[in-house]
Order: sequence, then structure tokens, then C-alpha cells
Amino acid sequence: MKSFLIAGLLLLQAFAAEAQLAPLFKSLDQNRKGPFSVNVLQGSRSRINVLDGLPSGTLQFQAAYRNDIGLALANGEDFYVGNLFTTNYYELMGEYVYGDARSSHDLNHEGLLSVAPLAMPKAGSMVRHWVLEKHYIHQFQNSALSRAFRIRGISGVEFEQEYAKYFLNFFLTSMEEESQFLAAWLLAKGSPLSDSASLERARNSIAALYDNAKAANGANDNKTRRLYQLRNAIHNQLSQSVIGQIDAFLRDYPKAGEVEALREIRGILVAYYSVSAKRIADAAKKMGEAQIQALAEAIAKNGSDAASNLKLSELVANLRTRLTQPGVIPYARKTDGLVVLMTASQFLNKELLSLKSVKSLEPLKTVMNLIYIEGFLIKDNWEYFSSEINAASGPAAAAAQLPDIVGISSDTLVQAFSPALDQWIQVEPKMNYFIDNTIKSSALNTASVLAQKIK
Repeated sequence: MKSFLIAGLLLLQAFAAEAQLAPLFKSLDQNRKGPFSVNVLQGSRSRINVLDGLPSGTLQFQAAYRNDIGLALANGEDFYVGNLFTTNYYELMGEYVYGDARSSHDLNHEGLLSVAPLAMPKAGSMVRHWVLEKHYIHQFQNSALSRAFRIRGISGVEFEQEYAKYFLNFFLTSMEEESQFLAAWLLAKGSPLSDSASLERARNSIAALYDNAKAANGANDNKTRRLYQLRNAIHNQLSQSVIGQIDAFLRDYPKAGEVEALREIRGILVAYYSVSAKRIADAAKKMGEAQIQALAEAIAKNGSDAASNLKLSELVANLRTRLTQPGVIPYARKTDGLVVLMTASQFLNKELLSLKSVKSLEPLKTVMNLIYIEGFLIKDNWEYFSSEINAASGPAAAAAQLPDIVGISSDTLVQAFSPALDQWIQVEPKMNYFIDNTIKSSALNTASVLAQKIK
């Protein structure tokens, strides 16, 4: 009887939390700046409105902190919106190093590292909600939250770039479990450190164009069918030929309402397919990864093939392992290592997707390493599936492992974003597409495409 009462009380508490969260989130619509307060200049000794002069002490950054609604969501519901690298990192340091989240203080990175066990529960929650918030604003671009991030002065890019390194260096050094790497990876992809999140933006944009055309003109309209073909190509069978398909659409429909958005999508895809091994070499040189640098330079000079791509993925997977092992890579170099991983991932995914057919195990071994590099598999699972693929009699037998790999990877993704994803689904049921959309923008999608090209 007692256990039933406890279960009932827990259920009532869950309903009560949901009842408070949804209307509080909805109230963001009533504020022009959504979760943000006024833009301020943060100094080491004071914080001042941007229109009121300069703060005392050393200037730290310009940004907008969370307003009362944003604070109520964060402090009352453990639900973080209005996430910025500047304010999140500075508030973590204020709370756990200086004893006041709203304080004005000097930067003390070592001090925050020394109290990491205390700060990481909040930092982990921030990161989970941060990634989900980014997904939300990309999916719902007319929402109050999305509009708020487009307001001038919310945070300067130069400050976000600097504080992104601070935050991610801290987070990667202080991770409490390996599955947290996936959340850090997805956050970094959408950060000023990387432009790889642009591919997700292209997918979201073409999906919105098709949905709008279908609603306005019906599914059988010629232009709508062309947009449907473009959407499927970008979502499911992405290759460089999609750029030519967009060009053909623009020639056939030069005055269509979708022209401007399609030109933006085209620009994203051109940039995506322009990523080169030279960029990997540059990032590896900065990191001091001589083997990766040398191989990337050789690929840049001579071109890539299945063997060189596999070797590069092995070296980068090794860096990924070292990046998550305590004390192996210095705190201040963690983000540099992450940039090497992101650049190599973008290059190798592009190379694999451009293959006309798969006739050997090498591409499947490469994509297996990429799935691990991106954080969708923890080390033990990666080593197990890699051994299975290595032992396979051929590509078809190796591809038979894919359903299990996708299943385990999906579980890792769900674990990495629990319980935050459930909260976001409460405020917007369509956020349940987060898992599927994230997988489609990852090496898991590349693996699926390769499986269809096996000869």
C-alpha cells in the first residue's frame, strides 16, 4: 500500500511540474526578447547597461542575461533557455567559485576546475537544454525564442568564440560519464567553433519550403513535386549533385518565392563540399597532432582513397579516445582537439557520401570510426562493433550490423539528453523529432547511405 502511495505522489509531482513548465515557457511569447533581459557590458567589477557607459574593472563581454522568465525556468524547472557561452560560463564560475551566480568577477578557470564535481550537474543540464534549444529555434524559426536570438546585441560573436573555448575546455575536462561527450559534440557543432551545423540548417530549410508549397498548392503541383525531390535528396541521398538540381530549379522557376531560401541552401551545400583535407592538417598542426597533420597533407596533395580515409579515421578515433581520458590532453587543448575531430568528421562524411558504390570493407570501417568519433557509441560498443565488421566476410555481412549499431546509438542519444528532452516535448510535442533529425545529420545517416551502395 505504501509503495502505491509513493508512486501516486511521484505521478502527481510530475503532472504538477508539467503544468507549471508549459505555461511558463509559453509566457516567453509576451516578451519581445523572449528569455533575455537588457544588453549589458560585463566587467570584472560591475555590470552596466550598454547605453550607460563602461563597466568598472576589466571588460569581460557584451551579452544579455536571462530575464525573470528565463531565470524562473532555469531555477524553478531546471529548464535552460537563452543559452550563451558567455553568460553560462560566467554564471557557473560566479556560483561555484565566487558564491554568487550574478557576481562580477575575474576569470578563474582553475578555480572552476577545482569545483567541477559541484558545477557539473548544472553544466550538464545547461548543455542538454542548450542543444535542444538550438534544435527548437532551427525547427520553429517564427517562435518567440527563435526571434529573440536574432536581436542585435544579444551576444558578440567575438566573445562567444572566446567563451566557447572556455566552456568546452571545462566541460570536456570534467565529464562524469562518457555519454556526455555526445552532448558536447552536438553543442560544439552548433557553436562559433564550427560551421558543420549548417547542414542541419539546410535540411530544415528545404523541409519548410516543401511543407509551405504543399500547403499552398497541393502535393501534385509541379513546383511542389520538384521541391519534394530536392527535400528527399538533401535529407536522404545527399551528394554534390544536389547543387545542380537546385540550379535547375532556379532556372525553371526564377521568380518563385523560394528563390532566396534556395540560394542560401545552395551556399550552405557549396561550403559543405568545399571542406578539404588542408583544413584538417591546419587544425591538427595547431593541436600538435603530427600523424594526423602528415596524413591530411598527403591527402590534400594526392587525393583520398579508401585506405587513406580509413587510416585518417583511425587516427582521429584515437584522438577522440584520448580527448575523453582524464589527464591525457591538457585542459587548455581540449577544444583544439574537438576542432580536429569536427573538421575530419565533416571531410570524411563528405568523402563517403560521394562514393558511387561500396565494394570493400574499408568504407564501412571508416564510417564505424566516425560514429564513435561523433559520440554516438561509447568506447566499449565501438570496439565490439568494429571487431564484428573487421571479421565480416564482405560488405553485405558487415552492413547486417547496422540495425544494432543504430539501435545502440539511439539509446546513447536518448540517455545523453534525458530528462531534458521529455521536458521539451512537454512544451512542444514536435520536439520528439529531435532524435530522428539528429541521426539524419550524423555519420549514422552516412552509414545508411553506404549500405544502399553495396555491390
